[in-house]
Amino acid sequence: MISIDPAVVAAARMSVADYPKIAPFHPDSRYPEYQGEMGTETNHVYESVRESFRLLGMDAANYGLPQWNPMGDVVRPGDRVVIKPNLLAHAHGSKPEEWLQVITHGSVVRAVADYVALALKGEGEITVMDGPQYDSDWNQIITRSGLGEVIRHCASTAGVPVRLLDLRDYQMEVRGEVIYRRVKLPSDPLGGIAIDLGSKSALNGHHGAGKYFGSDYDQSETNHHHSGGRHEYRISRTAASADVFINVPKLKTHKKVGVTLCMKNLVGINVGRNWLPHHTDGDPSTGGDQFPAPSVKSTVERSAIRWIQQQTLRVAGMHHVYRLAKSGGKHIFGRTNQVVRHGNWSGNDTCWRMVLDINRCLMYGDGQTFPLPSAKRFFAVVDGVIGGDGDGPACPDPYPAGVIIAGYSPVAVDCSAARLMGFDPSRVPQLVHAFDPHSMPLADFLYDAIRLVSNERAWSGSLTNIPDESTFHFRPHFGWVGQIEHTAACEHAVS
Repeated sequence: MISIDPAVVAAARMSVADYPKIAPFHPDSRYPEYQGEMGTETNHVYESVRESFRLLGMDAANYGLPQWNPMGDVVRPGDRVVIKPNLLAHAHGSKPEEWLQVITHGSVVRAVADYVALALKGEGEITVMDGPQYDSDWNQIITRSGLGEVIRHCASTAGVPVRLLDLRDYQMEVRGEVIYRRVKLPSDPLGGIAIDLGSKSALNGHHGAGKYFGSDYDQSETNHHHSGGRHEYRISRTAASADVFINVPKLKTHKKVGVTLCMKNLVGINVGRNWLPHHTDGDPSTGGDQFPAPSVKSTVERSAIRWIQQQTLRVAGMHHVYRLAKSGGKHIFGRTNQVVRHGNWSGNDTCWRMVLDINRCLMYGDGQTFPLPSAKRFFAVVDGVIGGDGDGPACPDPYPAGVIIAGYSPVAVDCSAARLMGFDPSRVPQLVHAFDPHSMPLADFLYDAIRLVSNERAWSGSLTNIPDESTFHFRPHFGWVGQIEHTAACEHAVS
């Protein structure tokens, strides 16, 4: 075994950017450490996940031998392990036949789960979990991604209990972008745990108090949990009590925070989703970040939308009125995929703060005590086989990057992934501020200390030395264009 260096990140580039198609996605090579069933199709994903472990030097002394146990540095027998993919939605937001660029593929989860099971040695448990968008179809998600078959296979072969959890406490029926009804769901069988960060919150001192908007129409709920010095979140108790958290996000752009990778992926462990501030109503002239600039249109739109949303919570049948208003309003105010609204731009000064907060809630808790003196064990494997660029996270275009990115720190992995996407991490607030001094640090190293190890020669070394021509060229969300792209001329220092 080796000592873990959180500043080292692996990027395994694949020869072909393609997923296997036959669930549960068995490997096609008889690896010395693998004793299970073989697949009949080429599985570049399994090979690349395995290669990322080798690049990190995980259990290097035993590589190529039957006793190779790469995850043994992170996972110990008896551990409660949570694996968290990004299962945002069953389909692209406007193209129902597309999904590969939207969610983590089941083949990546399968490879990770196999090596976790190997490290547990028959003692412990594995929980695969996420909380998709409230209007998503869970059954379609697990069928399309192959996760259902993966879980069934792992449950029969891992030697430990393996389960799959939908963490949502309710599901929405949405028509024409309007909520018609909410159906209660079981959520986490262990419930949730409320954590108040108080003065330790990145929202402490922020000017949005009383004007936060969350994930549902009821603004009072969001602002109740972020007022009077309180900054409160409610996360899954199963996630909080995990001994090891393994993040398996998607390589995608994001309209509110620039990129969605490890840190933003933690939104899905919250069982109080409307406790999460997504933006602050208004524009910068009024202390808000909902719109980028003041205008008569934005003022009228903001007032009208908030009024009618409140009415839908009180008056039966108002959702029909809201739907008609939405349809007509597009001709006046513009469509959301063309006009910046809802905090979908680089000036969103709210959402990145929430992202840092929920990472601290997870990393420094055990389901009973908060804060712990040190962070819980963590590992990440990013699915960058088919990434998503442009209008992410729900409506991205496919980007066949053909890469698996892995590491021990969510901050180092996210900075490395953003740089490989062609972005400048120093221009992404959630990444810049992850290095801020804090009693619950998210990174105990400097940005300059991050080192990539890769089978792609141009990527190996410091992030600052990676040539622009060797990186991918993901297009940002249109609200971020010109704000996060990397060029040597505009490179900033992250401290």
